[in-house]
Amino acid sequence: MAAALLCVGAGPPSAQAASGARAAVSTAISTAIGNGTIGAIGAVAVAAVTPMLARLEAAAGSVVASRLEPGGRPTEGRTDWTPPKDLRVPSLPPTPGTAGGRELTKYEVVGNAYAAAVTRLSARCHLPYMLLAAVNEVESSSLRGRILDARHRVVPPVIGPALSGGRFAAIRDTDAGRLDGDPVWDRAVGPMQFIPSTWRIWGADGNGDGVADPQNVEDAVLAAGRYLCAGGRDLSRRADMEAAILSYNHSRRYLDTVLGLYDAVNAGLVAGP
Repeated sequence: MAAALLCVGAGPPSAQAASGARAAVSTAISTAIGNGTIGAIGAVAVAAVTPMLARLEAAAGSVVASRLEPGGRPTEGRTDWTPPKDLRVPSLPPTPGTAGGRELTKYEVVGNAYAAAVTRLSARCHLPYMLLAAVNEVESSSLRGRILDARHRVVPPVIGPALSGGRFAAIRDTDAGRLDGDPVWDRAVGPMQFIPSTWRIWGADGNGDGVADPQNVEDAVLAAGRYLCAGGRDLSRRADMEAAILSYNHSRRYLDTVLGLYDAVNAGLVAGP
């Protein structure tokens, strides 16, 4: 039992390895109960160990997430990322805040989500508003062609391709399809494109409703901000900003694309949505 747990903590094995360790431990315990090796005292120990098995199962997804960007791309060895064909320079809403009694537009709601995340995180990492906008543009085209419902969830939901290998990592389902609707393979979800196992680690409740929902713009944007700020980065430093972007997708072309959008806005080259 201890050896099986240690194999997870000692390094970054695959999800299959972690799940296999859990299965092996479960089988060993069941066999011991069946042949009488575990008696009454041992049964108490088994009851104490059961929650540890559940944590080991959850660790399988977390181990994979530690080796991936949010959208399921491996952190090493991939250079085939290409920008979306409809890439546009994101625009700044006139004034993030209220709409003076009228209903907020989709872009104002998203802009408010950026502003709220910046307010919550800037003191610790100087998170730039336009970095979130640039990442959203690259990851989900700033939600063009979609609407937001009354709870600010994306409609239709943003769900990426199955992570079944090829251009992406092969990631077997880790959430029983709860977030991505796929019980076989994981898929990146939401406007900031988190895979379920990464969302389990970085998911945030940005709108204070008690639920961390990757399809909710406030939740997704805050989670992305937390991810970009990880590791004590100071995003006012160019080197730290570049490291943050590469943590999202370890591709030089991805880095150049996000920085290009960010720099274009700062230079005044702002297009409409």
